[in-house]
Amino acid sequence: MTAPATVRPRHEQENTVHRENGRTLYSRADLQQVHGLSESTLQNLWTNRADNAHPDAVIVDGVMHWYDDEWTPWYRELQRRRAAAATKNAPNLAGDPEEEVGPAEAARICGFADTTTVSHYVKSPPAGWPEPDSYDLLPSGRRRPKWKRWKLWRYVAERKGRGHAGGRPKGRRGLAYPYQGDERLALARRLLAANPDATNAELIPRLQEMSEKPYSRPTWNLILKTAREHPED
Repeated sequence: MTAPATVRPRHEQENTVHRENGRTLYSRADLQQVHGLSESTLQNLWTNRADNAHPDAVIVDGVMHWYDDEWTPWYRELQRRRAAAATKNAPNLAGDPEEEVGPAEAARICGFADTTTVSHYVKSPPAGWPEPDSYDLLPSGRRRPKWKRWKLWRYVAERKGRGHAGGRPKGRRGLAYPYQGDERLALARRLLAANPDATNAELIPRLQEMSEKPYSRPTWNLILKTAREHPED
């Protein structure tokens, strides 16, 4: 069934992008450029609109357009739902926190089924997704992004909608370092002081026992990382 489309008159152009009552209208070509998506991907999204709740089109001079303030939030939410469905594996928290890894390992760290979600996030990052730390230049001329493991661990610990208990407490902006003033950090510092040679894998079960509430392993990994870097306030 064709979604309803409202016929609008042509408006003055600004950088070829249409605007109406202060709202930006994007054609499919605009969406390709802004979001880095292929024409076939955009066509598939539109074709499957009955299932994915794609926003209705507005026709400008016979060409379909969409309001940016409707389409972009819708697409980001679609990405979030797809990522949640794709995250079937347990996050991989092994390795050197400072090591930089590519999309394949980033997908394993985050528990994604494959690199598709990582590729989407590079083009249109959700809240909390880290910027790449560096890039590898491939023979084709393309650049392959790389992230430090600990930044991906932080994303896993704090991402929304995945049921991970206890990311960083809300309202903690402006801290000198992550988890400053957090009781869990004090607990981790005490345990590290008593067991300076212990690994995170050895310490986390004990922290879980000592804590009043259960928290995810990614969260404890990040807290222990801070405790090692900042043994004192």
